[in-house]
Parts: sequence; structure tokens; C-alpha cells
Amino acid sequence: MNTIAVFLFVFGGAGFVIFLVMIIRRLASPRKFLELEKLIESGNTKAAIRYAKAVLARNERSPDAHWYLGECYLAEDRSDLAAVEYKYITNYGKYTNAATEKKVRSRLAHTYLKLEQLDESQKEFILLSKLDPGNYENYYNIAKLFEQRNYSDSALTNYKKVIAINPQHSDSHMRMGIIYLKKQQMNEAKKAFLTSLKHDPQNLACYFHLGRISKISGDVSSALGHFEKSQRDPDLRQRALLEIGNIYITKGDRTRAIAELERAIKLGTENVPVVLALRYLLAQCRETNKELILAVEQWEKIYAVSPKFKDVAEKLAVYSDLRTDDKLKDFLTASQTGFQNYCTELVQSMGLAIQDVFLRNQDVVEVFALESQSKWRNAKKSPSIVKVFRSIEPISYDDIRVLYDQMRKINAIRSIVISASKYSRAAVEFAQIRPIDLIDKEELTKMLKEI
Repeated sequence: MNTIAVFLFVFGGAGFVIFLVMIIRRLASPRKFLELEKLIESGNTKAAIRYAKAVLARNERSPDAHWYLGECYLAEDRSDLAAVEYKYITNYGKYTNAATEKKVRSRLAHTYLKLEQLDESQKEFILLSKLDPGNYENYYNIAKLFEQRNYSDSALTNYKKVIAINPQHSDSHMRMGIIYLKKQQMNEAKKAFLTSLKHDPQNLACYFHLGRISKISGDVSSALGHFEKSQRDPDLRQRALLEIGNIYITKGDRTRAIAELERAIKLGTENVPVVLALRYLLAQCRETNKELILAVEQWEKIYAVSPKFKDVAEKLAVYSDLRTDDKLKDFLTASQTGFQNYCTELVQSMGLAIQDVFLRNQDVVEVFALESQSKWRNAKKSPSIVKVFRSIEPISYDDIRVLYDQMRKINAIRSIVISASKYSRAAVEFAQIRPIDLIDKEELTKMLKEI
């Protein structure tokens, strides 16, 4: 009996000691993690990481240790390592007062977002929306991710959930407006943008999109007003000026367009696609104004950044002679009167007697002339049409076909086309079997040097 009593006493005492150690550990644990919190708050993440890893060496499943280790990695901008720690907690499924499920999943969702793991981020936000259905921010993040991945209908559904909880959420109204605008639902888009501005008058992006709606509907005056207001947002200023420049080009006011486009370019090159578009429009205006050297400068700047941007390479190739060939430059940049004079000199240099000269537009002159010497004996002098193009666009089949129809109407037996560009293959094939001579840029350059 004495042996049994001693055994029970010893066994019971050992159990009591183990129980006491567990109680002490539980009581000491909050203090331990309090120290970790202090280290993180003071910015001493290196020491905090060592501390957290020491805790995990004794208890690798400690949710709190994993949580604080994740917080350290996040503070050090090591999001990939932070995600591993947060993910461990969600996989383990044990949460604490410090590492609650909402906190852990929220951190994980935003960390995945930072790592551009959009699918994983969205899954976490969806779980959060079920854990906390009254939190509109979760639905807002879900909506943004759907929108970012081009699931506009799903994005719209979730933006509506945001507004159902928080009707004054300006950004959700604005994002809905953008989706409606893409869907060409202009009335809904306009209503959404105006509602957004009602709740937040400083949401200046709404003015930009309202400007786009007005521009599409043809209300140019309202569009200009909206784009002007949106310029108060530094991030929108260049885009707004691009739209304003575009409007003035459409209106035919190239002087004002050039001023707005140049003002936008001076703002800097942070948004490269916008600046390329600005330079391209500016070059277009300069080209139309026959300020070709200035146009080439813009194309060269575009080419240096993006060689495949639209037709910039072709433009530079066409105007490559401008810096070395003054005659060609003068021909291409001459005023309308000067261009017409060049054309008459070219026609006379070919031995033709001019009857009439017609300036069809700033880039096309048509000359009706007579052959001064016939190729056949006793033949009457026959009318010819000489058409001169100084546009850099290739001469098309339609251009030659229209000319041939003109020839038939006035019984012209010959036509000559002079171009500062080249001819399409179809145009060449059509002219080859008809009395139409084609003179391209290379031959034109030689002719200009002789007059």
C-alpha cells in the first residue's frame, strides 16, 4: 500500500507540475507577443523576425508567431514571404485574438493583390465578403478585380452591392459609369458620373468621362467645359488636353489645337502612351500646315521611343529627303499659290501648252494642256490632263480610275500623274494598259532640280 501511495503521490505531483508549466506558458504567451508587437512598431523588424522564428522553433504551429512574422515581412516589403505566413494560418485553420480570420484573410487578399496574383486575391475577398457581409470594401475590391480582368457584368453586380450598403460611395458610382460607357449605355453612364460628383465633387475623373460622353454625342461646347474641369487633376491633365486638341482639330482650328497639344507635351512624359498620341496629333497638324520640318521632329521623337507606332516609320521614310533636298522641301511646304506655280512649271518643262489650271485642294493641282508636238504626222493637237499630288499618301487605284473617267469625258488621249509619294500596285496595273504615265517621287525630285 505504501508503494502504491508513493507512486500515486509522485505521478500526481508530476502531472501537477506539467499542468502548472502549461498554465505559466499560456500566461506568459501574451507578454511574449507583446514584445514582438513593440519590436515591429519600433521598426526593429530584424530582431522581431529572430524572435518570431525562435517561437516557431518551439511551436511551429503558433498562429500568432506566423502572424507577426508575416507582419515583419510585410513591413520589409517582402510580400511573397508574408503571403506564405498568412497562408499557413488559413491552411491550419486556427485563429487567435491577434490573428483573427478577418485580419489574416484581409492581409492575404491585399498581399496577393500587391503580388498581382489576382485570382488568389479575389478568392480571399470573396471569403471576406461572406465573413463580413456588411463591409462594402470587400465588394468594392471584388468588383475592381472583376473589372480589371474584363468581367464587366460581374464587376457591375458587385459595385451595386457596394452602393446597396453605402449609397454615397462615389468611386463605385464612377466605376459603374465607366462600365456603362464601354457598353455604350450613355444615359446610365451620365447618371452614374453625375451621382458620383454629387457625393464627391472632387472626383474629377467624372468630368473627364462626362467630356467623352458629350464629345461622342456631338456636344462640343459641353465636352470642352468638362475636359477643362478635369484638368484640375494632375493625373488627368495630359489626357484632357489630348481630348481638347482633338476637338479643335475636328473643328478645323489647328492653331488652337497646336497650342493645347504643345502645352500638354510640356507637362512631361510620365504617361508615355498619352505623350506619343499627343506628339502624333501635333505632327499631323504640322503636316497639314505644311510645316514639315516641325512634323518630322515630332515623328523622330515618337520613333525613338516606339518605332512601330502607327505609320511613323513610313512618314519618316517619305520625308527623309527634306533635310538634304531644298527643292523638294520647298515644293512640299509651299503655299497653295506657290504649289500651283510649281505645277505649271513642271507641266511646261514637259513641253506641254497649258490651257487651264485648277487647284483642287492644297495637295492636288489639275492642269489641262495640249501636246505641243504630236507623235503622229498630220494629227491635231490633243488635250492632256496632268494631275499633281504632293500628299505623301500612296496614289490609289480609285485616284487613277477617276482620272481615266475624266479623260474619256473630254476625249483626252493622254494623262500624266505626278506624285510626291508612290503608287499602289493596283494603280500601276490599271495605268499600264491605258495612256496614263506615272511619275513617282524619285523622278519628281529630278524634275524639280531642272526647273
